[in-house]
Amino acid sequence: MKHIDSLLFNAIAIAGLVVIGMSTVGCEAKFYDEEQYRKEIYIVSDNYNIFGQEYTFGEMSEGWLSIYAGGTTSIEKDVTVELEHWPEVLRTFNRTTYGESYANYAQELDAKNYTIDNYSIVLPKDNKEPYVKFPIRVNVSNIRPDDVYYIPLRIKSVSDYMISPEKREVLFRIYLKNEYATTKSTTYFTMDGTEQNFREADGEFTPAGEASVINATKSLVPVDEHSVRILPSTFYSVTPSVISQRGIVVTVHPDELIDIPVLVEGLPTGEYVKRQKVTLATWEVSSRSVSVGEVEGKPSYYDPATQTFTLNYRYKLPTETQWHFVYELMRPLSITNN
Repeated sequence: MKHIDSLLFNAIAIAGLVVIGMSTVGCEAKFYDEEQYRKEIYIVSDNYNIFGQEYTFGEMSEGWLSIYAGGTTSIEKDVTVELEHWPEVLRTFNRTTYGESYANYAQELDAKNYTIDNYSIVLPKDNKEPYVKFPIRVNVSNIRPDDVYYIPLRIKSVSDYMISPEKREVLFRIYLKNEYATTKSTTYFTMDGTEQNFREADGEFTPAGEASVINATKSLVPVDEHSVRILPSTFYSVTPSVISQRGIVVTVHPDELIDIPVLVEGLPTGEYVKRQKVTLATWEVSSRSVSVGEVEGKPSYYDPATQTFTLNYRYKLPTETQWHFVYELMRPLSITNN
């Protein structure tokens, strides 16, 4: 009898545990179901809540942030989303990322360089996509290519649903772009050419050695609508002081076409093709900067069809007594690899 009572007690206990377990599972299922279907409004961004856009040089060009409605189902009503300027997100990012290395701090883009017409935007319920584009117009003409600029923003309020606590803020990064290069990623060109040293006396140049073959992978940085910055010959560096002293600005003049002789096996054919004129100048003029000049009778030019630069120039560092005469043929790396 005792054995039967014991079995009955165990059965009742197990049944109770099953009921409790089912209740717990039911609560968890309800919780996760609510989490899965909960709608949150947020700003689309990557790591550290950073999102960037390329801007071309000119008066004002337009980029966008994406305001998104998360959840497994569409929103049932229009949502008015209001953003606001929020510099605290940039201050936090700089402190967390760079600590006391203040020279590395990212900068806030000056308000005079961008325009946000309306900080409020409506996310329609019947939108095809679960997001809407928030326009930001930027003038990058006064922005240096080596500095990092952000517009710090956050969602101030929404007319319905919830604001995502993780994706409420954004650091909107500004990248520069022209026809030849971008700062969003490193723009590489392959370079093949020659270099020869020359002595100068009374404005006359005489060879000081044989020409040598040079080749390198070069990076181009956009500095205005039709200009990029390079380093001379085979120099490569990311050190700001080196770039400041040795940087050369290569400017394309699309409206100035020059006649370039067509050569076959190095010999002129009597035919000519039109190419866009190119000029070269020192990036930052100072007593420590590289000197740059033309090579008489050998113009520099750009072919937009092949995106190829042909450069003929001479350069000299302040510590040198001789000039380097350089010929460079630069092609985009992506085209070269095809």
